[in-house]
Amino acid sequence: MEPITKKDLTDALEEFHKKTIEPGFNRIESYIQSQIEPRFDRIESYILNRIEPRFDKIEKKLEEHDKKFADLLNHFDQIYNKLDRLETEYHTITFSIKRIEEQLDRVEKRLDNVEVRLDGVDSCLNRIDGKLDKEIDLKERLEKEVADLKQRSILLQNRIEELENRIKILS
Repeated sequence: MEPITKKDLTDALEEFHKKTIEPGFNRIESYIQSQIEPRFDRIESYILNRIEPRFDKIEKKLEEHDKKFADLLNHFDQIYNKLDRLETEYHTITFSIKRIEEQLDRVEKRLDNVEVRLDGVDSCLNRIDGKLDKEIDLKERLEKEVADLKQRSILLQNRIEELENRIKILS
């Protein structure tokens, strides 16, 4: 028996390839071209004609939603800024109302002192005949001032209530 050479092996492999593998590949290639490729073509056509336009529509809608969402976020930022300003104004108004109340308390104390003095003046007027007319005028003038101060006090109180109502509305 002769030894097998490299050429013998190569020739045997080439013959095996031509007789067995190549016809099998040719059958597979023919099957792919006749059966599978047309299916892929139909699938590709379906994707291009039906699915891709849907994805385009979806992408368009997503872009619209992104824009609307960005607009909403912008509106929320504006609302938060306004709320911050309103809160600052609320604290300023509250502080101002406290100052006004303190001033009104001082005015009321002064009015009480004025009323006490007026009572003393009244008793003196009753005892003094000669100065009665002048002191009556003084009393009327003081009473007018007291009434005016009371009226102003009422107006200030009304204004305070109006500011409190505004604060409640803004809260």
